Amino acid sequence: MINLRMNRTNYKLVLPALLLLLITVTTNAQQLKVTDSLENKINLYAIKNQSPTLFIHFDKTIYSNNENVWFTAYLFNADYKRYKTLSLALVKDDNRAVVMEDKFVISNGLSFGNTFVPDSVGPGNYSFIATTNLLVNGKPDVIFTQPVTIKTEDKQNYTASLNPLDTSVTAEKQKVILLVNFVNPNPKEIPASVPAWYYIGNPSHPVLKDSVKTANGQYVFNIPSKLLSQGNNRLHVQLKYKKEVKEISIALPVASRPAVVRFYPEGGYLVNNTQSTIGWEVKNAAGNPIGVSAILFQNEKVIDTITTTSYGLGKFTLTPQAGSSYYVKLYGVNKKDTLYQLSQALMQGPALSLPTALVNDTLVVNLRDEQHEKLYLIGHNYKQLFFTTPVNMTTTTKRIKFILKAVPRGLTQLTLTDSTGRPFAERVFFAHYDQRTTLAITTDMDEYATRKKVTVKVRLDDRADSGFVSVACVQENRVEFKKKNDIESYFYLKHDLEDMPVRESYLSNSEADKQFLENVLLIKGWRKYTWVDMLKSEPADTMRKFEELIFKGDVTQSPSGRIIPYGIIQYGPLKVPVSIVNLVRPLNPVITDNTGIFTLTDNDVRTESDKKVTLLIINTQANQYLIHVSDPYISLNKGLSNQLLAADYSTSGQESTRYMLIADNEHAIQLKEVKINDKSDDSFFGNSGVTANACGDYVCRYNILNCKNHRNEGDNHPPVVGAMYLINGKNDIYMGCTTLKSDNVLKFKGIYQAVEFYPADYSQVNPSQPDYVSTIFWKHQLKVSSTKDAEFSFYTSDITGRYKIVVQGVTGTDVTYGEKTFNVVKAK
Repeated sequence: MINLRMNRTNYKLVLPALLLLLITVTTNAQQLKVTDSLENKINLYAIKNQSPTLFIHFDKTIYSNNENVWFTAYLFNADYKRYKTLSLALVKDDNRAVVMEDKFVISNGLSFGNTFVPDSVGPGNYSFIATTNLLVNGKPDVIFTQPVTIKTEDKQNYTASLNPLDTSVTAEKQKVILLVNFVNPNPKEIPASVPAWYYIGNPSHPVLKDSVKTANGQYVFNIPSKLLSQGNNRLHVQLKYKKEVKEISIALPVASRPAVVRFYPEGGYLVNNTQSTIGWEVKNAAGNPIGVSAILFQNEKVIDTITTTSYGLGKFTLTPQAGSSYYVKLYGVNKKDTLYQLSQALMQGPALSLPTALVNDTLVVNLRDEQHEKLYLIGHNYKQLFFTTPVNMTTTTKRIKFILKAVPRGLTQLTLTDSTGRPFAERVFFAHYDQRTTLAITTDMDEYATRKKVTVKVRLDDRADSGFVSVACVQENRVEFKKKNDIESYFYLKHDLEDMPVRESYLSNSEADKQFLENVLLIKGWRKYTWVDMLKSEPADTMRKFEELIFKGDVTQSPSGRIIPYGIIQYGPLKVPVSIVNLVRPLNPVITDNTGIFTLTDNDVRTESDKKVTLLIINTQANQYLIHVSDPYISLNKGLSNQLLAADYSTSGQESTRYMLIADNEHAIQLKEVKINDKSDDSFFGNSGVTANACGDYVCRYNILNCKNHRNEGDNHPPVVGAMYLINGKNDIYMGCTTLKSDNVLKFKGIYQAVEFYPADYSQVNPSQPDYVSTIFWKHQLKVSSTKDAEFSFYTSDITGRYKIVVQGVTGTDVTYGEKTFNVVKAK
């Protein structure tokens, strides 16, 4: 992997070429003193706050229970030797419960993996939380979160819905009825009541919660209106009958409250008699952006009409006058609505403005200052200092052009200070915006029939020689607009800017995208790092204590098999060491200390996907032992889940459980017993109902051992010792497996190695049963170049509709992202 931001050039005090229109810059001892001081502070601050960037490409954002999850993880700007393990936990957004967790090998900053959503995971909003094996000062060094939706494809025994009865804002209590209906019910089996749990508002701090029971299939909620407010007005209900869990929610109306309006003068503040561009943002009381029109007042006089987009962002210009008061009033509200006051302008001071914040090779900066003083323009990213330029304000205005040859692509902070380094104004710009590394993705056709071959070609543009990308081809409706993520916008924007508005694209050359990003950089360009904090940095702040998570274990024994009352065997510490065979590495036994304590390295616990680490005590004494291993990632994931701040992804339609169902023609049918007649039938093998051996090994219809795409399929069969199967991407002989049952044996989940995705090949096996697969192609690592097409192929499944090919990854100097869609129709 490449340190994209740090290793392109040695940026240690590199001064860019400067083209000055109205001033001449001279370098003197004072400038060097300021530069050296700032460089030292930035270096200290960078060490204090340094952390890698982690991005994970998941194949989609909507999964069903009993479905595979494919991903590729990219780690940037890291000491890759330290990072060995990727931890991935699936957390339920509302109660923050960890419902699934796995670990995967990291090698050279890359991790490839596959996990599985078990059928025990109910439908709802979830988040994957990823981190690594490394803690710095007791905390995870890097965290990545990807929101996803889990739906169900299980046969439904009952449905549930929430319906408003009386939800008037003026009502003392709002009434909502919960209805439960059983599908094809047997009158003798319909329960008299179904238990339900509910809460209102934020799951971590609900305004109301309780448990209730339906009667005759219904329950009426009476919710005090005084408890409801914007952002705390959604009723969430969970039902459980036998093992079938349902979740539904409904938004309740609340009395209108004033919008939240914030103003962001360019550079940081207004200055009297100086024209300023002012970004402004409008959200409702729940924190959702809203598009509005408003009137700008000077004292009581209307001077302008201003607007925000649907993203709640806008901008306007203003030249404040001394003694005047400026405020905004929104259209379409009553006279009692809040007036939103702009901050008081400074009487004097330097002001900074940019004609555009999306620049290519040249940055233009406008300065205005009524005083004659010496200023400094400083370009940096709170990690590196790119340039320090003195500006003698001998005139009221100055216009300066910078050639950004030494500045890397991406967000850069421009800070205006006085001669001692105290800040006056700051502004974010995006350098080399036009130097985007693009991918050309082509398919041999735009439309295909079901079970037809698709051939895809991918080529980089000339900005990069080569790179490695991950590729997914999935149903388009399995990638949610609100939860979509891509490596380019995350690396260049979302990782540094907080609370980014949801948008289909961010970094294209369309005028709409450019205007949107101009507003974002003006309004959201207030970084998570600050100049004041940077100036306070001291050498002591750079102390970083590294700690690697490791598996620790202990062995206890019952020397005589002694049993204490109530039939419990009493175990105690060892007196002499024992040897433990790790079947993952049988030639390297683990030796405990005298008390039975031992540790396992990451290599000790690396296993094939879904296979457990097996430890066996080989001591010859006839003692009874107990082995215990502590997985450090369990407590780590629990702590991270408690800190999860999940967005509210509730949408219209979630008032009924039907919203969380996968359509019948889009999910796999689990097969029962099948018989073999010919190659085009259900499988190569007859099936007596047994699909795996005692170790859990199975062979799918394509002769693949432990194929992830056909897990739990009815036509799987146990492997035969000595037979040839496709194992880990190559044909190999199955050598059998070992099962151990002993009190001296322990099995636990380890760190999984990468597995291959095997797409269907209907030219080899064409089963008669429907094959509903939403991810029809996945490739962890595909090499691409600018001189030759990378070509691959796969087959469509039996699901019709739009499909999306997503390609993203890294080149030697950049990240890259591309999409392509095609249509699948029913075969005639």
